[in-house]
Amino acid sequence: MKTKLISTTLLLLLATPSCYAHGYTLAIANGIIAILIIIVIVLVVLGAYSIYYNRIISRRNEQMQRILTVLNEYRELVGNSALTLDEQETLMKKKLQMSKKPQVVQKDEKQSFSVMMDARVNKERPFTNPDFDHDALVQFMGVDNETFCKLVPRYKEPDRTLDYINSLRAEYAAKCLMEHSDYSADELAHKCGFRDTASYISAFKFAFGITPAEYLNSMSKMFKKKLREDV
Repeated sequence: MKTKLISTTLLLLLATPSCYAHGYTLAIANGIIAILIIIVIVLVVLGAYSIYYNRIISRRNEQMQRILTVLNEYRELVGNSALTLDEQETLMKKKLQMSKKPQVVQKDEKQSFSVMMDARVNKERPFTNPDFDHDALVQFMGVDNETFCKLVPRYKEPDRTLDYINSLRAEYAAKCLMEHSDYSADELAHKCGFRDTASYISAFKFAFGITPAEYLNSMSKMFKKKLREDV
């Protein structure tokens, strides 16, 4: 980009004497110079946007990695069936005090059911079955549909439930990409429960704002940068 910009700028500086040397009229010379100026402006804008976009993607991936780490720790805690809810709450408070991050812990029935559902689904991963949908989730949690909708009202509509399930699939795909970067898109789609590659890419982009290929590329750059910093 820099080379093209410098080349175009030099060409712009040489345009006026060159036009006069070739005997172009003033109108033609001005037209050529105007075109070159537009090209320079476009290159500058594209260069600035490229830098801005790369910074956004980098920050987003760093934030996504932190979120995945926190989610893993949280789900390992609430997914421990050997602990009661009170014991889980006590451990959560201790963990939050250590990290100095205040958080209100709710104990109402809806919150408890939602947390337990999220923990169980992520632990057992029934969503890797492409047929896992709203009805399957209700059955998985061992309640009837009416009770489920009361406990998790935001998932009354099957489409909303499917968005939740696909977000879990996308999150699982992100973890798999971090551990197995050599997996193809088709392999990941099948492994995570998507019916086809297009659905996998669409759900991943909806969840994280970037495609799996962009995510993998960003992770690779971050890994190489960390290696250089460690050295």
